[in-house]
Amino acid sequence: TVHVDGRAVKSCNVLAVQMAGAEVTTIEGITPAEGMHPMQAAFKACHGLQCGFCTPGMVMSAIDLVQHHPHATDTQIREGLEGNLCRCTGYHNIVRAVLAAAGDEVSA
Repeated sequence: TVHVDGRAVKSCNVLAVQMAGAEVTTIEGITPAEGMHPMQAAFKACHGLQCGFCTPGMVMSAIDLVQHHPHATDTQIREGLEGNLCRCTGYHNIVRAVLAAAGDEVSA
């Protein structure tokens, strides 16, 4: 998942030629010079990181989700992330990370 003109897009579903003139941001492009993006920090703090297979897509999708739905519920977060396949977990800690990054109360 990458951001194309500020929206999350699955990079495998678009051709490079379609990106001509677009602003494309990858997971590497969200990290500030010092530290981590708040979503990356929340994934770390909430143990939303597992094997790493899904992490970049989850983080990029979660940033887009929070930008467009800043107070999403657990259910909305799960629905918003459902296209990202995770092989390790039931998404509980990933949902907690999104809630934490959004500044909402984290579910126990």
